[in-house]
Amino acid sequence: MERQLSIDTLRKIATASAALVKGNSVQPIYDHVLIEDQRVVLGNATTQLEWFLDEEDRSFGFAPEAYPARDLERIAKSLPDAAQVQFGEQGQIRCGRSRFRLPVYDGAQYPVREEPLPSAWIRVQTQDLERIFPSLRRCAAKNDARTYLNGIHWQIRRVGQQEASLLVLEATDGHRAARFSLEYTPPLDSANDDSAASQGDCSPQGDCSPQGDCSPQGDCSPQGLDAILPVEGLSAWMKLLSSRKIAEFSIAQIRSGVLFQGGGLRLWLTSLDGHYPSLDTILAQLEKRKDVLSLSIADFQRALTLATIGVGESQAVTLSTAPEHLLSVAAKGEERQAEDQIPAQWSGSLPLRYSFNIQYLMDVVDSVKETTKGSEDTEDPHMALRFDVSEKDPTSTFAEVPGGVLVVMPIRE
Repeated sequence: MERQLSIDTLRKIATASAALVKGNSVQPIYDHVLIEDQRVVLGNATTQLEWFLDEEDRSFGFAPEAYPARDLERIAKSLPDAAQVQFGEQGQIRCGRSRFRLPVYDGAQYPVREEPLPSAWIRVQTQDLERIFPSLRRCAAKNDARTYLNGIHWQIRRVGQQEASLLVLEATDGHRAARFSLEYTPPLDSANDDSAASQGDCSPQGDCSPQGDCSPQGDCSPQGLDAILPVEGLSAWMKLLSSRKIAEFSIAQIRSGVLFQGGGLRLWLTSLDGHYPSLDTILAQLEKRKDVLSLSIADFQRALTLATIGVGESQAVTLSTAPEHLLSVAAKGEERQAEDQIPAQWSGSLPLRYSFNIQYLMDVVDSVKETTKGSEDTEDPHMALRFDVSEKDPTSTFAEVPGGVLVVMPIRE
């Protein structure tokens, strides 16, 4: 029995596998893509994507097989546009005069995630997450022994005195942090969720137990969402949303983590182990920061770029106020130094002198530009950094952005 896929569909599968299948897995079968009658499954032990095929790409009676992901990617790139690809038994693939035979696994051997689907979902707008995700990704740790810092913390919580809840996303590596709040559509029944993978069976396959142990928090509804999700899996999800132009998606918590779905895609992400550190104490200091440095984003970025050219990205840069409303941006290496003065408004009564990792400040500038894009009417948008220069030891420095706040720790001199 053969099945036919368009080259466009095969290239989409290749895009998904490039994002999720890393190769050299401990379990070799995770280096493969499972192609079934109505869906494609790929991922690894902690991240799994189910892609429900469009009506024209479905096939009935096709024996599921798992194909090497990298080989499918190379084939997809080499075939001409508008081609039709035929998949036969035992790994045989043909397109016109081209013939391939790949080593495959029987589809029954592929470890497809089997877990009851939740009965209620919340909806999030893709553009809201696209605006803040780069900032969160920068602040998350990389290969930290504290595995929970390598992820992004998702939580539904009440913010301040508001009665309504918000979806709060935060990340930190211990030297910098970011927190954003997003609005979401309240829980809705999956049977009425048109953003769910409607091409597949999205009806609940199981119910919460009478004790309500549907999630680690013991809450059967998305109101109990509280999970630390791996950055790589989230990055892959963002690429898929962008490539397929999916405007909104749905989220629900499951026993092992969080389930995302929309536009015919369903992504299972396993939560990272550990208890995420609370940022509330640090963020509560924001209101106490009365000393504000306001300056042009373009000027600040230029000064930091010159410092990076002068001494490299790994060095520290010192910010200090100068007469006539100027900010001095200076950096020194073993044999190099760079300095620039730019216009700035400083509201503090004491002079400012703080040192930072150059790259951290560059990241703050990038985050401010990304999160304020489209919200500024002026041709030369400004940014504001909040300090407290009255304290002896360097403390958290804040930058407020729409819907969130960025934090960067100075260097002790």
